[in-house]
Order: sequence, then structure tokens, then C-alpha cells
Amino acid sequence: MFVALLKNGETCSLLDDWTIEQLHVLRATQAFFCPVCLERVQLKIGTKRMPHFAHETKCTIETERETFAHLQGKQQLYEWLTNEKIEVEVEKYLRHIQQRPDVFVRHMQHMYAIEYQCSIIPFSLFAKRTNAYKNAHIVPIWLLHTSHVKRRSLFFQLPSFSWLFFNDQEVIPFYCAERREVSFLHHLIPLSSTLAYGEWATFPLHAISFSSFFQTPQRQHDVLFHAWQMKKKQWRLSPLYYRTNRTFCRIVYHAHMTPSLFPHEAGIPLRHAYWFETPPFIWQTYMLLEMMNVPLHVTFSFHQLYERMRYFIRQNLIHIRRLPLVTKSHYSYALMDYLHALVSLQFLKKVGKSTFQRIRSWSLPRNVEEAIRGDEQVLRRIVSKKEDFFTKRE
Repeated sequence: MFVALLKNGETCSLLDDWTIEQLHVLRATQAFFCPVCLERVQLKIGTKRMPHFAHETKCTIETERETFAHLQGKQQLYEWLTNEKIEVEVEKYLRHIQQRPDVFVRHMQHMYAIEYQCSIIPFSLFAKRTNAYKNAHIVPIWLLHTSHVKRRSLFFQLPSFSWLFFNDQEVIPFYCAERREVSFLHHLIPLSSTLAYGEWATFPLHAISFSSFFQTPQRQHDVLFHAWQMKKKQWRLSPLYYRTNRTFCRIVYHAHMTPSLFPHEAGIPLRHAYWFETPPFIWQTYMLLEMMNVPLHVTFSFHQLYERMRYFIRQNLIHIRRLPLVTKSHYSYALMDYLHALVSLQFLKKVGKSTFQRIRSWSLPRNVEEAIRGDEQVLRRIVSKKEDFFTKRE
């Protein structure tokens, strides 16, 4: 940490302009105390890490060991906001919620807590910190170190921990202290629990404003069609997806369907699909099976289908992702996205604000070659310039 108390109660911040010689004198003449637990801390002055305070015993606040990147990042974010003329404090202890954010900001009559996370912490601790800030009317801004994402061509490998940072702007914000760069992974559509299509935008820290963290970057590339077509082909051709999901195989066999020849209308990219860990071709096939049980031209409601989805979730056949920073949407939004996509494919007809009729049967391919050709036709109708499914729907 960068801030400690002196014996006389004054605050000592290492972000002030100290020389190494002055710090050595300070360490020789002063005792330092944690502003939270009031226990002794040591002033560390080394050649490999920047000067910082370290506890001699464990602090009462739940913290993890600070890496060099974490210390460096806190300092850079503090200096950036100071240069932006924004009121900012580093490691301010918020006694009423017993938390100490990396950077605390007051701006435009609002309070913000910036947490720069370099190491993995339990979901329970992440949620506890987040909820404490929200209950205190402090907006949490979580930044993740770029080491927690790996690029795989047009896709991104994201462990479940990284998804915790996905927020209401539908973005995962990253920071790299080594390069002083902020990156935004946006327009994410998951393909599995850990793999997702997305777009990546990187900016030097000095080139962005604080408000950038509350905006969704514009779509820059129109490569979703090709990326999704490639992945859907892999779903068709890879037996691994079916060997590891025997329940899916059992359900589709019961419906007289070959697992790799699932309907063309399943496996469609959707704006709010980020809620699902289950691959889209699986959960959408389940929903299609439910709709096929409704006779042609018989009206059913969104709520009816949503209740069936909840049943699949309770049975652990569909897995929902935990997104503690998302408060403005719900996994039901993805289901409504899907129904609208099926309307555009003329599988459904919308007859009311939230009521639909099935107007044809699903399209079941007879072999893999036919499946791949049909998938391309369906994707061209969904992923088109005329219809941007990232646009908000009523």
C-alpha cells in the first residue's frame, strides 16, 4: 500500500514526490501504522519493487498480496485522474463499509471506487465488495489485468473469474500497468463457458477520459458472420461437444434427432447471450423443442416459454453466468432476443407484445454438408447490415 499513518496521526503518502534518500531517512526516523487496523507496517524500499508499506501481521481488511503491477497500476490511475483535475484519493479507508478501494473518486456529485484486480479472488469476496459499494451509493469500477484474457484468433478465452468484470455497459474493462493501456472487450457473445466472440479496443491511458468507463465502444469490425460460421461448423464436426454432454444427446435422440444435426435455427448469436455458460446451440435447441410441442398457429406467451427455461436451469441443463455488475438486464432478455430472431427467420409470428405463434416446423438437416449450407443461409439472414441484433429491442 502507499498510505500509512505516522505516530503523531499524520498521513504519509508515498505518492508524494519523495526521493530514495528521503525515504531511507524517513524509515530510520519514523514508525508507520496501517490506517485501517492501526497495526505496525514496514516501509519497503527495494530495487525490484516500488516503495510501499507492508503489514507485519495480517490486516483486518480482506486483501490479497499486492503485486508490482497492482502497485504500479494504482499509482498510474491516481496520477491520471489527478491530471484530469478530478478529485481522487488512493487507498482511502471507508470506515462505514470497512473497505479500502484502490482509488476513490468524487466527480460530478457522485462517488466511485476503482478496483484494479491483478490476482484471482473468490466470487464471494468480489460480490461482497461490490454490494457494499452499491449500498453506500458508491459506483464500483472494476478493472482487470490483461493477463486474465487470451486471444484465440477471432475469439477470446475468458475464465469464469474474468466474466465477473462484465458490466452494465456490456464491456469488460482491462488495464495493463506495464504498457499504461486501457482495453475494452465489448460486444461479447459467448460460445461456451470460457470462449466468446468479441471486439477489442485499446487506448493509452492518457488518451481517454474518466467518462470512457461508462460508455460502450462502437462496433469496429463486421467479422461476426465469418467467425460464427466457423464456430458453428466446429460444433457440427466435433464429437467432443457430444461426448461431454450426454444429457443433450439423450434429449435430442429422444426427439429423433442426431446431435450434430441440430436445427439450423439453433446456435444463433444474440445480444444478451452473455448470460449463458451453456453453448448457444444447446440451450436454443432445448427451447426449440419446447416450441415444437406447441401446435402450429396456437398462441403461446413469452412467460410460458420462460417458465420452461427456468425448469431447464433448475435441472442444471442450462447454466446461467454470475454477473454481479450487471443490473440492467436479465437472462430472460436473451430468450426474448431469441424469439425475435425466430420471427425474422419466419419460424414464429409475433401476435402481441409478448405472445407468439409457431408458423412452420424447424429445419433439420439430413447430413453435415446440408447442415453447413443451411447454417450459412440462416446466419446471413440474422447477421446482416439490415438487422443489427445488438440494437435494443422493445
